[in-house]
Amino acid sequence: MLILRSSKRIYTKLTLIPLHIIMRSLFMIKRRKVIWKVNTIQEQQLKQKWNKILECSGRVSITFQKDKELIERIKRETLLHNINNVTRTAAYLEFYKRHPEVHWSFLAHMVSRNAGYFMTDLKGEFLPDLIDPSVIEDLYFMLEKGNSMIFHDAYPQLLLYEESKRRKRSVFNLCKFFNVSSFMEGVWEMFFDGDRTPLLPSAQIINEQSHIEMHLIRTEQFQKLQNQLSFKLQEWLHLSQILFPVLPINNAIGDTMQGFENLEERIMLGQNLYVMLFLHNNFGPVYNFADNYPHTGSRSDYDSDVYSASKSQYSDSAKEKLSLFKTKKNQKLYSPELEAVWDENFHGPFHSTDWFSNSKIMISQIKLVSKPSPKIRMAYWAGLHQIETVYLLKQYYRLIKKNRGL
Repeated sequence: MLILRSSKRIYTKLTLIPLHIIMRSLFMIKRRKVIWKVNTIQEQQLKQKWNKILECSGRVSITFQKDKELIERIKRETLLHNINNVTRTAAYLEFYKRHPEVHWSFLAHMVSRNAGYFMTDLKGEFLPDLIDPSVIEDLYFMLEKGNSMIFHDAYPQLLLYEESKRRKRSVFNLCKFFNVSSFMEGVWEMFFDGDRTPLLPSAQIINEQSHIEMHLIRTEQFQKLQNQLSFKLQEWLHLSQILFPVLPINNAIGDTMQGFENLEERIMLGQNLYVMLFLHNNFGPVYNFADNYPHTGSRSDYDSDVYSASKSQYSDSAKEKLSLFKTKKNQKLYSPELEAVWDENFHGPFHSTDWFSNSKIMISQIKLVSKPSPKIRMAYWAGLHQIETVYLLKQYYRLIKKNRGL
């Protein structure tokens, strides 16, 4: 019979979880701080470029064979790397290594790593026993579709920049052949002209979140999923930490994703992560991890002491495995590699929508916002203990029903 014995690990749950809730509540009242925004000169330049782009929008045609060949090559390369989360994540990093001035590419790499962790969590230690299989499939498809849609939109932009550098002249007029928003075309022109302020990464964060808003977040499928009890359970347990590993792992940085259905919240999360990564002297250690540990989707990539990509033969037994910021001796949590558990990927259709319409509103949103948050280590481990507690209680309840013959 399963007995939830009083132990140091139970004591850990009774202290760590409430402590995190208290700390999180205290940080919630702290105000967001705007640390950078578009200046008057940038505003004028952006408006001029956007107006010029919109004036020419109906008259863009391919007149040179080398441009036709470039378009076809970029489409091929995008499809080649848009196979699954692992290939997309690797492509972002390889591009960043070639063009380290494009900060967003490395931010995208790290966020995409976390998308892969969320995907494998759905087949990992706890969630398969807490969430209905059909909902797990829906959650995975939502994550996979969003990851794929963003890459399909963003990667051609990156390759157009690469080609512009090679030719030493802008080829961003070809953005329309990849259904890239005129918003980003104007921003890329500014960047290529030498603007090295946070304009480009801030705009890219806005663009990619606006891109998935219409064809993912506002869809009937997502709305249905959002209303599912299992989806609310996931948010309640705070299982959505965006973790940027720094080794040793107790030095990791990151933030908790909340209100995923809210466009403004997703944008501000991205801005805060960018600030944390590039403006708070955290880049070096995070990059060292990314460069030395290829992404597989398994959390064992960054913490092999706690996670294993192989399922233990004892993993089905309902035993407490977590202690204070570590696991019990000789115990590990199952975190599979992505390609071992998921083979259904999203390859379209990719809908074209130029969401950009009001330049005045968009200029006011191009900024960097920072908000203090609790140490990600606390949130991360509190979330793990919460979900293990729910898992053990469910196992205990099942055993009681079985013993009573219910």
